[in-house]
Amino acid sequence: MESKILYAKNSDEAVQQLLKSTNADKASIQITVKEKPSRGFLGIGAKDGVFELSYELKKEESELEMETIEVEETEIVEINKAENNEVENDEDKDIEEVNITTEDEIKIAREFIEELLKNADVEAEVDVKLEDDLIKIRIKGEDASCLIGRRGDTLDAIQFLTGLALNKVNKHSHTRVFVDIENYRSKREESLKRYCYKAAREVARTRRTKKLDYMNPYERRIIHSALQNDRYVITYSEGTDPYRRVVIEYKK
Repeated sequence: MESKILYAKNSDEAVQQLLKSTNADKASIQITVKEKPSRGFLGIGAKDGVFELSYELKKEESELEMETIEVEETEIVEINKAENNEVENDEDKDIEEVNITTEDEIKIAREFIEELLKNADVEAEVDVKLEDDLIKIRIKGEDASCLIGRRGDTLDAIQFLTGLALNKVNKHSHTRVFVDIENYRSKREESLKRYCYKAAREVARTRRTKKLDYMNPYERRIIHSALQNDRYVITYSEGTDPYRRVVIEYKK
């Protein structure tokens, strides 16, 4: 019985490598997983697994003729069953769901943001805290301000991608993600409130409906919340994202 150590993404690939490089009898191959392959995080840090393949070389035709067909078929069936069980067990391990804890999700979110900052060549501190089912990520550093974008567009994209990264690892996660840079969110919230209060006073005075700028869902919620108890106006949204906006209308 021969044996060989191979590096591959999965057991099937290891078997194909062996068959290409040796005269191995496929039915005799036995697989031992020395180190499981790693898919990495969003493709980053992917690592091949280490497989030990034990096998027998193919027999010469003269030797095969000495064996009866019945014995040959029996051995092949038994070996194939063993091989299939081995492959199925290996695949079961690959698809086995990993129990992702909240601590794991926090770690994944932090690593995603830190990797993003590294790739963007931005030096900043990352603070991550869990509040209820919300992971709050605050990025501090003057250089990080370049990642806010116009009206927070880039920041919103970073927040969306971070949530996507968590969902990729744990599709059943109920944890939400909040990302802020240099306290931009609270500053933007105060600015939006001043903007909508001014617009509401104008609508109350003129009784003319006013349509605000296009906003994302987070910003529209701030407007609706700020004016929900106003005596003179009501608010509603119209349009389709990303061209959806808040409308302020006089309360009749």
